[in-house]
Amino acid sequence: MGNCVNKPKESVTDSDPCSIAAPLTETCNKQRQQHQQNSLVCSINDRSSKLHSLFKDTWQENFLAPVHDQLNRGNARVLDLRCQTGEWVLDVSDKYPLAKIWGIDTITSNFFPSQKPLNCNFLHLDILNGLPFADNTFDLVHTRCLIFTLTEIEWEQKVIKELSRVLKPGTGWLSLLEINLLYTNEGPDTAKLTEYTKLFLKEKKMNPDIASLQANLLRASNKFTNIQVHERFPTSEHANNISAGEFALTMYDLGKELSNFIGLNDAEYQSLVESSVKEFNIYKTSVRQTRVIARRILN
Repeated sequence: MGNCVNKPKESVTDSDPCSIAAPLTETCNKQRQQHQQNSLVCSINDRSSKLHSLFKDTWQENFLAPVHDQLNRGNARVLDLRCQTGEWVLDVSDKYPLAKIWGIDTITSNFFPSQKPLNCNFLHLDILNGLPFADNTFDLVHTRCLIFTLTEIEWEQKVIKELSRVLKPGTGWLSLLEINLLYTNEGPDTAKLTEYTKLFLKEKKMNPDIASLQANLLRASNKFTNIQVHERFPTSEHANNISAGEFALTMYDLGKELSNFIGLNDAEYQSLVESSVKEFNIYKTSVRQTRVIARRILN
């Protein structure tokens, strides 16, 4: 990747413990054991890489906002909120070498790439504490997968305000990407576990339908125009395998909290998750992805 030397990333294979292509019981047991050991199922790096692969497979590009010319002209600035281990940042910095790209996340900084292009940087910080950037700084701000991270009030009262502040008026674009808790061809146990998860999120003041509300929140802020909503379901077997693995990992991450919330012991909860993952393969279940893009108003 240009002047960047990165560790090679493993592809999704039949022996990959995060893929449902492996025998189900063995896969889920490995995931559960690793989660119990370090709460980083199959490692943050591996998981972040798979999510990036899932989104690229579904959308065929890193963003929909019409800023390609701006990023190619030079001196453009891009911010990636919840960059995880930096795959999106590295991808965009490689494609737009004249732009400057920042990735921010609350994960510990040792998960950021140790080798990176000269035009990108990574910062360990929380947007709820404010961003260390001046007003009107960025041509593009990108976020993804914040459904389990932010409450609806935090979106409305802090996040949207802060993102609009750092975007350039009139030309800056916001790009939001979320995986919905909405599935096609879901099996009975998947539907049951999804409904439990929605109730659990509501209990924690997080909105499980935040992807469907983001456009309205942007309109209500009176800071954005040209608001567009795009929705897609993964269609390839590769993408659906990653979706199933991500579903399992998310359920194991919620683990004890969610199992206690719905009144299941560890064995019962694991059985429900394993059955749901199996249903992804049986019913060819797909999860909806929603992308919202919007341009910062001039004033």
